[in-house]
Amino acid sequence: MNIDIIRHSISHIAAAAIQKLFKEVKFAIGPTIENGFYYDLDLSKSITPEDLPKIEKEMKELIKKDLKFEKKELEIKKAIELFKKLKQPYKVELIKDLEKEKVKKVTIYTTGDFVDLCKGPHVKSTKEIRFDAFKLTSLAGAYWKGSEKNKMLQRVYGVAFNTKKELNEYLERQREAEKRDHRKIGKELDLFIFSDLVGKGLPLLTPKGAIIRYELEKFIIEEETKRGYLRTYTPDLAKVELYKKSGHWQHYKESMYPPMNIDGEEYVLRPMTCPHQFMIYISRPRSYRELPLRYSEIAKQYRKEQSGEISGLMRVMVFSLADAHIICRPDQIEKEFKEVLELIQYSMKTLGIKDYGYRFSKWDPKNKKKYADNTETNEKDTR
Repeated sequence: MNIDIIRHSISHIAAAAIQKLFKEVKFAIGPTIENGFYYDLDLSKSITPEDLPKIEKEMKELIKKDLKFEKKELEIKKAIELFKKLKQPYKVELIKDLEKEKVKKVTIYTTGDFVDLCKGPHVKSTKEIRFDAFKLTSLAGAYWKGSEKNKMLQRVYGVAFNTKKELNEYLERQREAEKRDHRKIGKELDLFIFSDLVGKGLPLLTPKGAIIRYELEKFIIEEETKRGYLRTYTPDLAKVELYKKSGHWQHYKESMYPPMNIDGEEYVLRPMTCPHQFMIYISRPRSYRELPLRYSEIAKQYRKEQSGEISGLMRVMVFSLADAHIICRPDQIEKEFKEVLELIQYSMKTLGIKDYGYRFSKWDPKNKKKYADNTETNEKDTR
């Protein structure tokens, strides 16, 4: 059985169990994620860690009943009426969003007394689910639709596997990882602290932590310099007009801090270094003989993270990035690309980091808002 289908089905069982224990619960979404699932919900009284074993027990009782996952297709208006009757406003809102997209019908799944808006797929019945191969693991907060302008919901996380052995192995790995958690180690070794007075997601490096950062910065600067990178220093803020010209404002303003008025002009803390370094490049006429130009900078950048996403040094409100931009001729692209990968691989190997991957953003001819509308160049460069 496909594990994602099992995890998706268990998320429904978790919701059904919560509904039995907390009658007034209002459900948002419950997708699968790596190793498991979560469900976002709205309750006047928050679920506590002590409630998770009770929910698990109820889930196992539901699984033993061999409940069917019954699929039904409804027209939009009937689906809205159904979820209004069930007093599920978040589902109603989701259906209305689909209606705006000209969707005519939606699918719902019924499992016992629980009804959910869902396209599936699911297992045929709960007898296909191992009641000893899942566990509810944690609780968190999450804004409805990911926007801090909306209500903060409660998120229940769980993991699920095909066998009890796989579950136990995963939980053991998590226990070992907790021992090596950088937040725990950072506190024990006096490397960094957080202060409520300073603010969430704003770490303070102690003298010991500052030494580690200095050595890391020195290492990468020296290595980049050997490879022909040119150092730049650019300001931590700029006029909003710069980001409008670069396109960042239109696409990322929700993740940027609000503008500040300085002498009648709007400035904003930078979320990236790209437009700053490009201003250096266009500051005077250039010759193709100068290329490639490799600009690099250890740059502070500011992202307006949601409070529920802030985590140790992994997700913070301000961070420093070894940020670089390469300006080159078309015939130099392949060589520059390979050398960037070599720099990454060398740095990771030197630092003893083995578990990492790459993610490339490839040109999409249908997405002209995010990618430059230059078909000939893009098709050549993304072969």
